[in-house]
Amino acid sequence: MTKRADGTDSQTGDRPVNRRDFLKAAGAGTAATSLPGYVGFQGKPTLEIWLSYYTEGETKRAYTDKIVNQFESQTGIGINITGVPYTDIVTKFRSARAAGNVPHLVEVMTRPGILAGDAGLIVNDLWQSSELADKTAEKIMKGHKVWGAQSTGKKGNLVTFPLGFRPYFSAWRKDWLDQANIDPSEVNYKAGSLHWQNDIKPIYERLNQTQLGQQQGFYPDTTGMKQSDEEYLSLYIPQHGGSLSGVVNVKGTEATIDSQAARNAIKMQFEFIDEGLFHENSINHGDEESTTLHWSGKTAVNHLQDSTDLWGDYLEEQPKAMKNGDYTWGLPMNAGTKAALAWLPSLGFIADGFSNQQEKDAAVRFLEWWIGDDQRAVQNSKKLGFVPVTPQTIQEEDFFGQTQAHTEFWRGACLGTLKEFQPAVIPAVPGASAVTYDIPRKMHQRISQMLRRGTGLDEAVNEATTQAAKEINQVLEENR
Repeated sequence: MTKRADGTDSQTGDRPVNRRDFLKAAGAGTAATSLPGYVGFQGKPTLEIWLSYYTEGETKRAYTDKIVNQFESQTGIGINITGVPYTDIVTKFRSARAAGNVPHLVEVMTRPGILAGDAGLIVNDLWQSSELADKTAEKIMKGHKVWGAQSTGKKGNLVTFPLGFRPYFSAWRKDWLDQANIDPSEVNYKAGSLHWQNDIKPIYERLNQTQLGQQQGFYPDTTGMKQSDEEYLSLYIPQHGGSLSGVVNVKGTEATIDSQAARNAIKMQFEFIDEGLFHENSINHGDEESTTLHWSGKTAVNHLQDSTDLWGDYLEEQPKAMKNGDYTWGLPMNAGTKAALAWLPSLGFIADGFSNQQEKDAAVRFLEWWIGDDQRAVQNSKKLGFVPVTPQTIQEEDFFGQTQAHTEFWRGACLGTLKEFQPAVIPAVPGASAVTYDIPRKMHQRISQMLRRGTGLDEAVNEATTQAAKEINQVLEENR
């Protein structure tokens, strides 16, 4: 039997029983069999997994298929992947649950609310017995703990395992910076986090005075108020000192959209629009619009994309600009608090999907193999744009310092965000789609309409956020 450096068999991928295997056995109350690495395992199950990113292009799909095929051939465990678009996941999951035909694992990055209402399996014991528990940055796990507490109603619970980390930070065009006589080091990761009012506002004002900034339809930046992208409110609220779960408290029991921090964040959005620092049509913008404007040179900054899209999409759509070093990357902005929204690529364990301990062990084994291995973590960054859950991997693996752009992006902006910022997450509460998307959209529309009628900004924001808080609290109450 040939062994790899990690002790696994080179042909089968099996590993000797270790401390964590015994923990699994103890937690499951089952006896070990003769199959190495499969404590309490009586067979080779097939896992059903829904992945939303799988629908986002051939590169991601082909890479995932390759990973799955390798794992199946090494272990004999079956993996069936179904691609479900992010926008369809809630509806499809509700239908599957009503029919009693749910998968074992679901990617819940943008829709963690589907785990509420006893849908999510509490995986505390599985996590503690997993090798990933020793490797994953605690900052990343804080967001998973928020989801676990919100979806189960009990602090300390986990219902998800991480696949990676996708923080939001900023991308800057160097042509705009050159015209404003701004050195990249004044705005990129070397500058640290810039304050929205004290730092960013005067920088945007300088950008507005450039030849580019004076052109019709050109703005330093934009913000997002489009319904499908209303998660950006959960980016600004933590930056202003509000809840790390944006529009609701971390417990998921009460709206925070009417907190002073939230009101300050919303006022900042409209003030920057009024002053020509954000695009005049920001009420209809999200990440697609922000990125398209940025690629075309009509905005200087894009802060509405996460790391995956800032790397993968830019490489795919702007290869010449990326090769020429036309962009530089900075940390998220702040307004007094170093906290900002981050997506948590993750798989939610679905309670009704698992019928035995063997399936649970197989799911953990797959995630340990896929996410916990440094070389596969590098490939996940290359192909999926995921920041590894182990910060040490970014510092040690050659890929992340392959070029100056790699160094600035991965070891600069990505690692700096992970080290300096507290990740905020959208809520995993019943009715999460209404709470995160529908109600904030109506709130932004109300404010915009009131401003057009001549209402003062403070009055408009106070009235609209008060109404939005009532609506969110009603949703939370109805789903308790």
